Amino acid sequence: MVSNATTFRCKIKNLDTLLRVLIDGKSANLEHNEIDCEGVKISSIENQSGILIHVAENVAVNKPIQIVSAIQTDKPLKLNQHFKIILEKNASLTLLHCDDSLQKEQSDIHNHVEISLAENAHLNYYKMENKAAASVLTNQILVHQKAFSQFYSNVITFNAGKVNNLLHVHLNESFADAQLNGLYLVDKQQAICNEVKVWHHAPNCTSRQLYKGIVDDEARTTFNGHIIVQQDAQRTAAFQINKNIALTDEAHIRTQPFLEIYADDVKCSHGATVGQLDENALFYLRSRGICQKNARMLLMFAFANEVAQTVKIQALSERLSQMIQQRLKGELHICSQCALHCEQKP
Repeated sequence: MVSNATTFRCKIKNLDTLLRVLIDGKSANLEHNEIDCEGVKISSIENQSGILIHVAENVAVNKPIQIVSAIQTDKPLKLNQHFKIILEKNASLTLLHCDDSLQKEQSDIHNHVEISLAENAHLNYYKMENKAAASVLTNQILVHQKAFSQFYSNVITFNAGKVNNLLHVHLNESFADAQLNGLYLVDKQQAICNEVKVWHHAPNCTSRQLYKGIVDDEARTTFNGHIIVQQDAQRTAAFQINKNIALTDEAHIRTQPFLEIYADDVKCSHGATVGQLDENALFYLRSRGICQKNARMLLMFAFANEVAQTVKIQALSERLSQMIQQRLKGELHICSQCALHCEQKP
C-alpha cells in the first residue's frame, strides 16, 4: 500500500515537477513547502479535500505542478474534491492533474475545479484519467478569464468506468483565448461524456476545440459541444471539431456540436464525424507489406496522436504518445502506478 507522497517519483525523462499527492482524498505530501519559486502558494483547502494553488502577479512558475489524485481503498468510496487555481495578472503556470485507481474497488469521485485567470495570465492544464472499471469520475471544471489571458487544456482518458468531463469556460474580457483539446480511448463497457461549453461575453476573443475518440466493443461516448456568442462579443473567432472512430457495430457514439450566436461580426464553425478506419488507407498499408493488425494500429495511432502532439511539454508529449500506443495494444491498465508512469520507491 502507498503510504505517502515520498514513494512517488516521476520516471518521465526530462520532466521535473512540483508534486502534490492525494490518496483517497487526503494529502499525502510530507514536504508542504517544496516550492522553489517565490510568489507561489500550494496548500490544502481548509475543511475540504482538495488543493489551492495561487500564483502571484508577474510570477512565472518555472516547473510544472503535478497533482496525483489516487484511490487505493479496498472498500467502496464516495468523495468530493475541490481544486482552486488562481493566477494573478501576468502570472503563468503549467498544471498536470492525474486521476488514478490503485485498486479495482468501486469509487465515486467528484472533482470541483475552479480556475481564475487575471489579465494576461497563462495556464496550461493537462488532465489525465486512468480509472478502474468500477469507478465513477466526474470533473466539473469552471474557468473565468480576463483580458488577454490564455487557457490551454488537454483532457485525455485512457481507461474509464464511467467518466463525465464538464468543462465550462467564460471569456469575460476582450482578447481572452481558450484552446481546448481532448482524447478518449474506451472499450468494453466503459462510458464517457465530454461536455464543453464556451461563453464569449466580450469582443475580440478566440476559442478552439479539438476532441477525438476511439470507441471499441460496446463502449459508449457522448460529446456535447456548445459555443455561446453574446450580443456584445463582436469579432469573435470560435471553432469546434469532434472526430470519432467506431471499431465495432456495437460501439455507441453520440456527438452534438452546437453554435448559439447573437453577434453579427464573427467567424465561427463546428463539425463532427463518426466513422470507421479508412479502407483505402488500410489497403495502401497492406500493399506495402504491413499486416492487417499493424496497419489498423498505425491508423488508429496517427488519428489519436494528433491530440498528444498539441501538448507543449516535449517530454510529456512523448510519454503520452507511448501511452496511447500501449492503450491501443491493450497493454495499459490501471495498476499500482500513476498514469504518468510513477514508480514506488522502497
